Amino acid sequence: MGIFALSGPELQVLLDEACALVARTLSVEYAKVLELLPDGERLLLRSGVGWMDGYVGRATVGTNLESQAGYTLISEGPVVVENLREEVRFKGAPLLHDHRVTSGVTVAILLEDRHFGVLSAHTSRKRAFADHEILFLQDVADVLGAAIERKLGEDDSRKKVTEQSERAEAAERRFEFLAGANALLSASSHLDYAAVLDTTARLAVPAVADWCFVDVLESGGRIHRAVVGTSGSGDAKLAEGLRQKYPLDPNLPHGTPRVLRTGRSELLPEIDDPVLRSIARDAEHLGVLRRLKPRSYMCVPLRGRRRPTGAIGFVSAESDRRYGPDDLALAEGLAHCAGLAIDHALNRVPEEEMAREILRLSGRGRTVVAPSADAPELTRRQLEVLNLMAEGMPAREISRKLHLSEATVRNHVRSVKQALGARSQLEALAQARKLGVLPR
Repeated sequence: MGIFALSGPELQVLLDEACALVARTLSVEYAKVLELLPDGERLLLRSGVGWMDGYVGRATVGTNLESQAGYTLISEGPVVVENLREEVRFKGAPLLHDHRVTSGVTVAILLEDRHFGVLSAHTSRKRAFADHEILFLQDVADVLGAAIERKLGEDDSRKKVTEQSERAEAAERRFEFLAGANALLSASSHLDYAAVLDTTARLAVPAVADWCFVDVLESGGRIHRAVVGTSGSGDAKLAEGLRQKYPLDPNLPHGTPRVLRTGRSELLPEIDDPVLRSIARDAEHLGVLRRLKPRSYMCVPLRGRRRPTGAIGFVSAESDRRYGPDDLALAEGLAHCAGLAIDHALNRVPEEEMAREILRLSGRGRTVVAPSADAPELTRRQLEVLNLMAEGMPAREISRKLHLSEATVRNHVRSVKQALGARSQLEALAQARKLGVLPR
């Protein structure tokens, strides 16, 4: 049994083999493993030999004095019964009476810090169990306990690895989203201020939210809802009705007014009816909010380089997603990209100043042609990757040079090509030189 357990079989296979071994060795009709359920009130017949169809995997017995197995969990050792009908220490479980069990022995299966359950041997004949038979049953239970402990540890390790992998993949997706968003917003900033706001809302829906609003702080402290992006026309009409009938009050204790006052993001992972009632200004307002069926909400500040410009709100509805800290970080990243694009649209930076900025960010003292007004704004990391691409370095060498993963480098290359409107790296380099982002 010990060698079989060390071979690493699936848990159910191990339990089934243990029951078969117990039944053969002790010459009994019935053997079983009962697993203690999470509520601590019942034990489930997890595996067994000899039981009628439909019992294994479904039947349960009570703990404490409700059954022999329950009594075993509160005892200090094996529990032996010669005649169940005459037993006074505990009740006989219906499971045993249904099978006309008379005699039996049970031992606890112990893990490091808790009970897993009980290993049992039963017979319909009246018989005594010798000490060596009880010791054998205890040995099997000990082997099971050690194997289950190891198995649970392996499962926990696999679960942690899976969770870490999922977090890494989610982070990669967030990076790709923000890289693409930055490229699109940089491009829209060469059009006008309104184009940046529209692009921001289009990026948010449906990738981040089911509907999104962009609020702008105007002179005199007035808050204007400039854009509302939704995933459905019905939602758009409701949202527009809200905007017209219930203009934003700068003194509201939640949403954009609060974010603008505090400068901090707001996150509501779960929106229930009490939350809607606290937000609603009257019965009609509450009715509209209920029809929109918001499930979760974020609002983040929108800042340019020189001043706060507003806030972006994200609402989950029909998608039923629940926002958390990672989602909030993504929303703040999008707001940062949008804020820079807005600032660029409103305050065009002189070409000479932009050239000096590129020199500073790239960390190189080479002569750089002043970028044209059509040159996209690239991040510091994108400029580093672009310059190394110009030196002929492949992604693997760039990853070693910048201490990044190859996947991250490829994402940067993709975002650079997108920002420059190029389909290949060669075309991206040519376009970068043409626009003055790279020296000719």
